[in-house]
Amino acid sequence: MAKYQCPDCGYVYAEVVGDPREGFPAGTTWGKIPEDWSCPDCAVRDKVDFVAVQEANSELSVSSTNTAVRLASQVKTEGGSQKETDRSTPSAKHKTKPKSKPKPTSLKWSKDSTQKNTYRKWVCITCGHIYDEYLGDEAEGFPPGTRFEDIPDDWCCPDCGATKEDYVLYED
Repeated sequence: MAKYQCPDCGYVYAEVVGDPREGFPAGTTWGKIPEDWSCPDCAVRDKVDFVAVQEANSELSVSSTNTAVRLASQVKTEGGSQKETDRSTPSAKHKTKPKSKPKPTSLKWSKDSTQKNTYRKWVCITCGHIYDEYLGDEAEGFPPGTRFEDIPDDWCCPDCGATKEDYVLYED
């Protein structure tokens, strides 16, 4: 099954996964997507602007399809976003991040938000990006331990461009 990518934000519509959030179940072909549909992540590009994505080889295609189907079922049951699925597919625009990052030894993690050295996680309600205060985001210029309230108010989600106000406290 084919994949189509938004040339602005990198959102990928994979026919095998569909987009349940948009009302397109797994297996919905590109031809069945309405012509007036626009990118659900950036809303800048219309269907006609999307570009067909080619896989490097069929073995990779099968592997990414199996991963996409597995992740799509997680999205449906866990309330995740299409962005999470896209991050896991090789054709996505997103950079591959290491599976586990060593945590700094000088910081303490605690789920009790009343303690001074407690670090919290914040989730973007638009795409599901998680900002973890403990880890920070060095690519965005925030070292480990940077509190969410210390991030400038004009900061935007690095995945979808949503505002800081579109983040809510993440509960594990």
